[in-house]
This record gives sequence, C-alpha cells and structure tokens, in this order.
Amino acid sequence: MKILLIPLAIVAFIVFLLVLGAIGLGVAMTVITVVGKFFQLIGRGVRLISRGGRRLRSRRLRKRSPESA
Repeated sequence: MKILLIPLAIVAFIVFLLVLGAIGLGVAMTVITVVGKFFQLIGRGVRLISRGGRRLRSRRLRKRSPESA
C-alpha cells in the first residue's frame, strides 16, 4: 500500500500545480485586460483633450490635397 501511495501523492501534487497555474494564468489575463481597457480610456481622453487627434489631421490632409493638385 505504501508503494502505491507515493506515486499517487506525486500525481496529485502535479495536478495541484497545474490547477494552481491555470488559476494564476486566468488572474493574470484578467488583470492585463482590465489594465488595457483602463489605458485605452485614458488614451481616448488624452486624444480628445489634446486637439491634435486624428480628426484634425484628416481635415488638414483634405484641405492640402486640392491645393497640391
């Protein structure tokens, strides 16, 4: 019985480590997603405040294109 108990404990420990790693990976992905969305919101706000966003650049390009033609 002792002979079977040691390999069973090793397998149980490996399964425990795999489950723990999966939980850690899930938490890490959740944190990365939340932080990414937070920075996306900050970036959107900075673009709106700075007035140098894509909208103004595209208008400038539209005004320049007829002049150069």
